[in-house]
Amino acid sequence: MSKISDQVYATLRRKIMSGELEPGLQIKEEHLANDLSVSRTPVRAAIQQLISDGLLIQGPKRGAFVAAWTERDIAEVFQIRIMLESAACGLAAANSTPEQMIGLRILTDELTRLSQLKGETAAADLQRVNSQLHLALLEASNSPRLRQTASAFVDVPIIIGSFYLYQKSDVRRSAQHHEDIMQAIERRDRLLAEELMRVHLRSAYRTFEASRVRRQPIQSEPSTGPYDG
Repeated sequence: MSKISDQVYATLRRKIMSGELEPGLQIKEEHLANDLSVSRTPVRAAIQQLISDGLLIQGPKRGAFVAAWTERDIAEVFQIRIMLESAACGLAAANSTPEQMIGLRILTDELTRLSQLKGETAAADLQRVNSQLHLALLEASNSPRLRQTASAFVDVPIIIGSFYLYQKSDVRRSAQHHEDIMQAIERRDRLLAEELMRVHLRSAYRTFEASRVRRQPIQSEPSTGPYDG
């Protein structure tokens, strides 16, 4: 995509993830182009990318619609990630190879570096590296079944790219969590690595919820959250 398309994409993604653009709302190229003072070409490219991401759904004829995600859907995804990724993280501490350990350290350091930067490009890079790191942790568990099951939940459309919503303090806290997790893995401390990943994902869920501009559109179903009891 062009630079303008990237900017349109980032703006639309933030509006969708925050709930400002409600589930089921039709997205029209002409209206968006007018609102954002750009031509329809970058808007069209951004819409197609968001359809690929799963945040928009292609209409039966023309146009696209905001995909529906309930509060229960989001809480359930985090519940599953907490269970599976914490187990995978513990296994990574126990089973990762020296080469996998080096790869994890490189990604962790890159996430820390990016957490100090600002702007849409930094948010996009953080999204990419964070996803790579979580997938690498699953790979380092050396449990093919666990990796296959858990990987489907790492890049869930409504959650991936949370860095577009996060405040700078949230980004730095997330990066510090990953550094703590990495140190536990390097020490081969399985129990600590598991617990730190649980804390990280619980914190990510709460930060994600707090970052949403308007929550009402996705509260049609009750939610207990991933660790309320």
